[in-house]
Amino acid sequence: MDIILTESQYMQLLVEKNENKIASVFEKSKDFTKKLISDVKEQYSIDFTFLGTWGSVIGGFVRPISKYMEGTYPNLTDQEITLITFGITLTFFSNNKEKLNKVLQLIKEKGIITFFDRAILKAYDLKDAFIGFLDSLNLTMSKVSNMMAYCFLIPLVPLLKDLSDLNLSKEQTDLIVTGVSHYTTIVLGSKIVETMVSSILNRFKSSDSNLESDQ
Repeated sequence: MDIILTESQYMQLLVEKNENKIASVFEKSKDFTKKLISDVKEQYSIDFTFLGTWGSVIGGFVRPISKYMEGTYPNLTDQEITLITFGITLTFFSNNKEKLNKVLQLIKEKGIITFFDRAILKAYDLKDAFIGFLDSLNLTMSKVSNMMAYCFLIPLVPLLKDLSDLNLSKEQTDLIVTGVSHYTTIVLGSKIVETMVSSILNRFKSSDSNLESDQ
């Protein structure tokens, strides 16, 4: 028997599907961070303590760099990529200079400092592009001292772009925004996150409207 969905039912299914995708993005970021810290401790006997709520923030930033290294330099071992990725994590998310120097020394001893330098350049490019994107939202909120706290958004941007293309009602959009803020309320205030995600969705919608008007 064929099941015919009304438009509102179909849109609701799309919202639920994308809510699941949002949850998956956060879980992948957190799992990546946990594994990275666990592997570093096991392979190099280096402990690194971080708030569990920052797992999605750290993973949102360093996971794309790790993927870049895997795809660009297949000659690097998993352990070497782990060490390089951890060095990037310390560079951007820790003030422990002693631990960073220890990691950099290990990287030099293994002869992979060139790869680390390339990864760091990619990391700074990603940071600059991301902060530039946030600045372009023209939010009235005061400048955040640590913009890196919003890095959980990096893997969400393509998903938010897809969502902006859907003809969602305000109520459905609010559900998506609330869904994102649900995972970040401990790291950042929910209102700040809701404002930022709403601004991103509106930015993409505005860009699409401008493209259509130019055609």
